Amino acid sequence: MGQKGRLKPTKQLPTLSSWDEVDLALKAIGTLQRSVEAIESVMQEEIDAAKLKAKEAADPALAKIAAISRQVQDYAELHRDDLVSKKTKPLIFGVIGWRKSTKVKLPKDKTRLADIIDLLRRVGWHDCVTQADPTVNKEALRLHDFAEVKKLGIDVSIEDVFWLEPARDDLAKKE
Repeated sequence: MGQKGRLKPTKQLPTLSSWDEVDLALKAIGTLQRSVEAIESVMQEEIDAAKLKAKEAADPALAKIAAISRQVQDYAELHRDDLVSKKTKPLIFGVIGWRKSTKVKLPKDKTRLADIIDLLRRVGWHDCVTQADPTVNKEALRLHDFAEVKKLGIDVSIEDVFWLEPARDDLAKKE
């Protein structure tokens, strides 16, 4: 975006000899800023049009990717026992697998949330409370024993989330 507000002058200051010249210099700066803003506005319109065109061109491919990904996931779920104790399966054209996903769910009720924050402080889990609002730091909660977290009345769920990654080879040989 164009610069707005106060500007810091460059090291080479022009020689102005009166307040009227200073006023005219400010007028010139304002005119130049508006021309830069006009150029940026045209640029942003072109970017927006390019994004829309790219989205319209990519939508069919993205829909196919979603459908094929779902087929891969369905097959992998049906044959998950083939992986034995592994969570990933490398294939010629990519890798599929599952990862653990831990979700910490906090109550929406502000009174209940305040009680949990107070309880976290009382049990000494200060790393789980941000000081600003205060709010609960979900990332810090994930580091604690989930059985203990659940005892505090916080819902924690762990699930395997499927993922896939197509292989992307490049010209440089990886060693």
